[in-house]
Amino acid sequence: MKKTILGVIAAIFTFSGTVSAQQKIGHINTASIIQAMPETKQMNTDLEKKQDEYAKVYQGMMAEYEKKSKELQALANDKSASDPIIDVKYQEVMDLQKRIGDFETKMESDLQKLQGDKLKPIQEKYTKAVKEVATANGFAYILDVSSLVYFPEGSNDVTDLVMKKLGVTAAPAPAGGK
Repeated sequence: MKKTILGVIAAIFTFSGTVSAQQKIGHINTASIIQAMPETKQMNTDLEKKQDEYAKVYQGMMAEYEKKSKELQALANDKSASDPIIDVKYQEVMDLQKRIGDFETKMESDLQKLQGDKLKPIQEKYTKAVKEVATANGFAYILDVSSLVYFPEGSNDVTDLVMKKLGVTAAPAPAGGK
């Protein structure tokens, strides 16, 4: 009986060792792949264009705010200006300040939504390519290097395989060594 139990335990350890030996694990650098995709470059261009549009409107609002603030300051320093006129000008400045704040909030929200809308198909395309590479090359798991504490350099790095699948090449390293 003791030999049978030991035999079963040995078989379990042997089987579990075989199962884990069969699982192939790879790693990938998601950021470098996403950055190299032409869709990401187009997304960044679109976001910059929209930011520039908003910046022009914002600058116009700020110029108007500066002008009205100076007018209010001049009225406040003018001893002949009546309180109702000063109050009206003050309210105009406060209203404009609120509109500027509302515009900033809407601008940030719109840019985040635009980025999310444009990033979703990029992520879907990336995920599909990773799954296809994993299946085609027998990987049970593909881990992103950004969340790993340690991984052996060059071992089972599937970044290039996914980039090839997507038809992209790595972006050149930034000048300055990093």
